Amino acid sequence: MANTVTTLTLDLPDPVGNVASFETPPKARVGVINLSGAAEVYFTTDGSTPTVGGDGCHVLPAVVSALEVYDGTPGPTSVVKLISAGTPRVSVRAT
Repeated sequence: MANTVTTLTLDLPDPVGNVASFETPPKARVGVINLSGAAEVYFTTDGSTPTVGGDGCHVLPAVVSALEVYDGTPGPTSVVKLISAGTPRVSVRAT
């Protein structure tokens, strides 16, 4: 991930039990965990491209940490894009 954008597409859980519920989008969330704390992790959930130290990005500090944010991608999937200046171990999940 060092200075390269990693793109993940996640299937969002359907809170109502059918795909039609995504027509009136429920607020799904995406959790990102910095497992190693080796470097800061910048990420977006709205399809935009993050940059290291960039505006409009969520950021996890260079410590073992986690952040859960609302998904900004319309539809039944979430597009999460991550970047870091280092090579931290990261976990991403949809909730």
